[in-house]
Amino acid sequence: MDPRSRCAIGLLALGAAVPALAQPAPEQELVSCVDGSPPMRVSMAAERAVLDAGDRQRFHAAAAARYPLYQRSGLVPAHVLLLRRGGRWQYVTMWPKETSGLCFSAVFAAEKFEFTPDWVRKYQPKPAESAD
Repeated sequence: MDPRSRCAIGLLALGAAVPALAQPAPEQELVSCVDGSPPMRVSMAAERAVLDAGDRQRFHAAAAARYPLYQRSGLVPAHVLLLRRGGRWQYVTMWPKETSGLCFSAVFAAEKFEFTPDWVRKYQPKPAESAD
Protein backbone atom coordinates (compact mmCIF):
# COMPACT_ATOMS: atom_id res chain seq x y z
CA MET A 1 0.00 0.00 0.00
CA ASP A 2 1.46 3.37 -0.97
CA PRO A 3 1.85 6.18 1.64
CA ARG A 4 -1.05 8.20 0.19
CA SER A 5 -3.46 5.29 0.60
CA ARG A 6 -2.34 4.74 4.18
CA CYS A 7 -2.81 8.43 4.91
CA ALA A 8 -6.31 8.41 3.37
CA ILE A 9 -7.30 5.32 5.37
CA GLY A 10 -5.94 6.92 8.54
CA LEU A 11 -7.94 10.10 7.92
CA LEU A 12 -11.13 8.10 7.26
CA ALA A 13 -10.64 6.17 10.50
CA LEU A 14 -10.05 9.40 12.40
CA GLY A 15 -13.13 10.97 10.77
CA ALA A 16 -15.24 8.04 11.91
CA ALA A 17 -13.87 8.25 15.46
CA VAL A 18 -14.32 12.00 15.98
CA PRO A 19 -18.15 12.00 16.11
CA ALA A 20 -18.04 9.30 18.80
CA LEU A 21 -15.61 11.39 20.84
CA ALA A 22 -17.51 14.63 20.33
CA GLN A 23 -20.75 13.55 22.02
CA PRO A 24 -22.30 16.45 23.94
CA ALA A 25 -22.14 16.32 27.71
CA PRO A 26 -25.35 15.12 29.39
CA GLU A 27 -27.74 17.96 30.15
CA GLN A 28 -30.20 18.79 32.86
CA GLU A 29 -33.39 20.61 31.92
CA LEU A 30 -34.65 23.32 34.24
CA VAL A 31 -38.37 23.79 33.66
CA SER A 32 -39.54 27.35 33.06
CA CYS A 33 -42.15 28.82 35.40
CA VAL A 34 -43.78 30.39 32.33
CA ASP A 35 -46.09 27.87 30.68
CA GLY A 36 -45.14 27.29 27.06
CA SER A 37 -41.58 28.61 27.49
CA PRO A 38 -38.71 26.27 26.70
CA PRO A 39 -36.67 24.71 29.49
CA MET A 40 -33.16 25.94 30.28
CA ARG A 41 -30.62 23.31 29.28
CA VAL A 42 -27.62 23.09 31.57
CA SER A 43 -24.67 20.80 31.07
CA MET A 44 -24.18 18.35 33.94
CA ALA A 45 -20.53 19.50 33.84
CA ALA A 46 -21.55 23.12 34.62
CA GLU A 47 -20.38 24.32 38.02
CA ARG A 48 -23.25 25.14 40.36
CA ALA A 49 -24.17 25.77 43.97
CA VAL A 50 -27.40 26.58 45.82
CA LEU A 51 -27.23 29.70 48.00
CA ASP A 52 -28.04 29.33 51.69
CA ALA A 53 -31.08 31.15 53.14
CA GLY A 54 -29.15 34.26 54.22
CA ASP A 55 -27.40 34.69 50.89
CA ARG A 56 -30.66 33.97 49.05
CA GLN A 57 -32.27 36.88 50.97
CA ARG A 58 -29.26 39.13 50.24
CA PHE A 59 -29.37 38.25 46.53
CA HIS A 60 -33.13 38.88 46.42
CA ALA A 61 -32.74 42.34 48.01
CA ALA A 62 -29.90 43.28 45.63
CA ALA A 63 -31.79 42.03 42.56
CA ALA A 64 -34.94 43.89 43.61
CA ALA A 65 -32.96 47.12 44.11
CA ARG A 66 -31.25 46.78 40.72
CA TYR A 67 -34.23 45.51 38.70
CA PRO A 68 -37.59 47.04 39.80
CA LEU A 69 -39.57 44.64 37.60
CA TYR A 70 -38.14 41.71 39.60
CA GLN A 71 -39.66 43.18 42.78
CA ARG A 72 -43.23 43.00 41.47
CA SER A 73 -43.98 39.64 43.06
CA GLY A 74 -42.60 40.65 46.44
CA LEU A 75 -41.81 36.99 47.14
CA VAL A 76 -38.38 35.53 47.83
CA PRO A 77 -37.44 32.61 45.56
CA ALA A 78 -37.37 29.13 47.09
CA HIS A 79 -33.80 28.64 45.81
CA VAL A 80 -31.16 30.68 44.03
CA LEU A 81 -28.66 28.74 41.96
CA LEU A 82 -25.18 30.14 41.30
CA LEU A 83 -24.32 28.63 37.93
CA ARG A 84 -21.48 28.93 35.40
CA ARG A 85 -22.74 28.75 31.80
CA GLY A 86 -20.73 29.71 28.76
CA GLY A 87 -17.81 30.69 30.99
CA ARG A 88 -19.87 33.28 32.89
CA TRP A 89 -21.49 33.13 36.32
CA GLN A 90 -25.25 33.52 36.56
CA TYR A 91 -27.89 33.51 39.27
CA VAL A 92 -31.03 31.50 38.52
CA THR A 93 -34.12 31.99 40.69
CA MET A 94 -36.10 28.81 41.37
CA TRP A 95 -39.72 28.54 42.54
CA PRO A 96 -42.01 25.64 43.47
CA LYS A 97 -44.22 24.45 40.60
CA GLU A 98 -47.09 22.08 41.37
CA THR A 99 -46.56 19.76 38.43
CA SER A 100 -42.78 19.58 38.24
CA GLY A 101 -41.09 20.34 41.55
CA LEU A 102 -39.06 23.49 40.86
CA CYS A 103 -39.05 25.87 37.93
CA PHE A 104 -36.81 28.81 37.02
CA SER A 105 -38.20 32.30 36.60
CA ALA A 106 -35.23 34.61 36.07
CA VAL A 107 -31.56 34.52 35.13
CA PHE A 108 -29.19 37.30 36.18
CA ALA A 109 -25.64 38.11 35.06
CA ALA A 110 -23.64 37.52 38.23
CA GLU A 111 -20.96 40.12 37.42
CA LYS A 112 -23.58 42.81 38.15
CA PHE A 113 -23.47 41.92 41.86
CA GLU A 114 -20.45 42.85 43.99
CA PHE A 115 -20.75 39.80 46.25
CA THR A 116 -20.31 37.24 43.45
CA PRO A 117 -16.51 36.73 43.79
CA ASP A 118 -16.93 36.14 47.54
CA TRP A 119 -19.73 33.65 46.95
CA VAL A 120 -17.80 31.74 44.31
CA ARG A 121 -15.03 31.31 46.92
CA LYS A 122 -17.53 30.49 49.69
CA TYR A 123 -19.60 27.90 47.80
CA GLN A 124 -16.87 26.47 45.55
CA PRO A 125 -19.44 25.42 42.91
CA LYS A 126 -19.01 21.94 41.46
CA PRO A 127 -20.53 20.03 38.52
CA ALA A 128 -23.76 18.14 39.22
CA GLU A 129 -23.50 14.58 40.45
CA SER A 130 -24.47 12.09 37.79
CA ALA A 131 -27.44 9.86 38.52
CA ASP A 132 -25.82 6.68 37.10
